[in-house]
Amino acid sequence: MRLTYLLIAAGAVCGVSLNVGCTNSDDQSNNDAEEPVVASQSEKPSAGSTKPAPKAKQRKPEAKQRKPKPRKTDVVAARPPSKSADQPKTTVATNPSVTTGKFEWPCWRGPNGNGLSGETGLIHSFPEDGPNIVWRAKLGTGYSGIAVAGGRAFTSFGEDDRAKAVCFDAANGEELWKIEIGKDFGGGRSPGPRAMPCVDGDRVYFVGAFGRLLCLNVDSGKEVWSMNLYEKFGMRQHEEGLSPTPLVDGKKLIVMAGKHVFALDKTSGQEIWKSLEERMQHCSPRLATINGRKQLLALTGHNLVGLSLEDGEEIWRHDDGGHVATPVVGPNNQIFIGRAYGGGNQVVRVDGDTARQVYKGNTMATHHATAVYYEGHLYGFHDRPGIFKCIDFATGEEKWVTRAVGKGKLIIADGQIILISESGRLLLAPVSSKEFEPTAKIRVLQGTCYTAPTLAGGKLYLRSNQEMVCIEMKGAK
Repeated sequence: MRLTYLLIAAGAVCGVSLNVGCTNSDDQSNNDAEEPVVASQSEKPSAGSTKPAPKAKQRKPEAKQRKPKPRKTDVVAARPPSKSADQPKTTVATNPSVTTGKFEWPCWRGPNGNGLSGETGLIHSFPEDGPNIVWRAKLGTGYSGIAVAGGRAFTSFGEDDRAKAVCFDAANGEELWKIEIGKDFGGGRSPGPRAMPCVDGDRVYFVGAFGRLLCLNVDSGKEVWSMNLYEKFGMRQHEEGLSPTPLVDGKKLIVMAGKHVFALDKTSGQEIWKSLEERMQHCSPRLATINGRKQLLALTGHNLVGLSLEDGEEIWRHDDGGHVATPVVGPNNQIFIGRAYGGGNQVVRVDGDTARQVYKGNTMATHHATAVYYEGHLYGFHDRPGIFKCIDFATGEEKWVTRAVGKGKLIIADGQIILISESGRLLLAPVSSKEFEPTAKIRVLQGTCYTAPTLAGGKLYLRSNQEMVCIEMKGAK
């Protein structure tokens, strides 16, 4: 069965009771259709206005939920975990941007590529009338992630059969520039651009679903250089659109397309090296330090490969992997990969130039939502129905599971899960391997959401295939 969803990053609150089961994302969407989207500040009436603001249906956060007897659709604790070696804690991003003094989210899965943010002092629940929506902007088709750096927010979307790159003022939502970047992708169930922009200094890199790669000036959107990857390197176009997000490492821009991984000069687009000769799918490249050596992780259509950043040479290979979700790096040189459609999940350990399987199971076969590693556990979605889970990274054993969220994307920040469901519900919940107890849940977006949240400078940026929203996550309204 051919994948028709797109990835992207990386990617949060259900507005119904978590005791209400949801067997798939369609069921969740049908329920959401009855709930209005919370209004932004500009849409709410002023003190002298007689027009009431639209009321968002939000239940008051409960200080403590009564634990019912476990049912099939409840969040329940799994059997006690087996004894395993203690796992060191993950080190989250704690270095704010040198240029702005604020936390930024310039690329896929955040500054460290792991879906974690070092921001603190965030709110963990919303007032009765909902979150403080700073601004809202109309978008078109697509699920491109939102990159935020230097006070600007970048994404791409499809409109009038054209793909467009857009830049907003991250603080107030003013559109600073918008340019066409090629033909819009209209195939399958996921029309529009897929890949998230990548910001590096005064340059931002976009990739279109038809293979056009552009380097643009962040201030003006003016093109610095561009190419069509499929045409330049004589490759066959992917029938479901190009999804992998570009990645900057030093002077190199890393892209995955067609049958190769490329390292290009980020200033000119000239080829530095080209590696591999196998079908790429939708997975974005990932930097990792394995056995003390910084390297590139490439999850191709069928394999997980470690590549040298200097020349693209293959360091090691695991011939059982592939597909969509980005590899998740854990402790002790171990890497988690998951694959829906019967592929299951596994952890691979790398020793020198050899990769071996630690275990293989079917507890978190990630579809197109990359899981997040936090303090020895993985939080993510299992297979296509969208079963949200926590599993032990070392053993793959379930700790808790719920069907009530549907499918979605998440990040972790300030000790809480920030999750957007495919139907546009924002959910906040403390990170816990013992239970799943949301503290806030409300619908904030119309349309379908396949895009992971972006957190930057105390603000949360979310989007669907119709609109984009910025939510204040620091302090009271």
